[in-house]
Amino acid sequence: MNDWLNQTGSIFQLTQIISWAANYPIISIIILLFILAIIGSIIQAIGRLIESASRSILQVPLKLILVIIKFSFSSFSQISNLAIKKLSGSHLYENKLPILPAENYQINHLEKQQRLQEISQRLTEIQKEQNELFKEAAELLAKSKIENEQGIIEK
Repeated sequence: MNDWLNQTGSIFQLTQIISWAANYPIISIIILLFILAIIGSIIQAIGRLIESASRSILQVPLKLILVIIKFSFSSFSQISNLAIKKLSGSHLYENKLPILPAENYQINHLEKQQRLQEISQRLTEIQKEQNELFKEAAELLAKSKIENEQGIIEK
């Protein structure tokens, strides 16, 4: 029997490992748990790899269909816009802008200047009012700080 075990090296090594595990049961259980954890991690990694690969393989046709649909809608909208322009004849009026007479320009310019002066005056009034409100708010805050400090001192 010993000759047969010596001739088959793998079976001999397996019997040596089993005899060592029988002599050291706690260490062998720890090693066995460690080996099982490593094998479990490898199996999980392989599962995740297969899952991500299959997901990407299944997504490619869907993404391709989505691109084709987007392209068809954009080309359809361009063709329909072109057809609408051809039918309505709007291409004749695209580059023509109305020209204002010189008289209206002078009147509009004077009205704009007057309106800008009114806006400027209003902004200065608002700024003065804002400064007064800031002063009033600062005074109220100062009074409330003093009252709070007096309340703390009295306690």
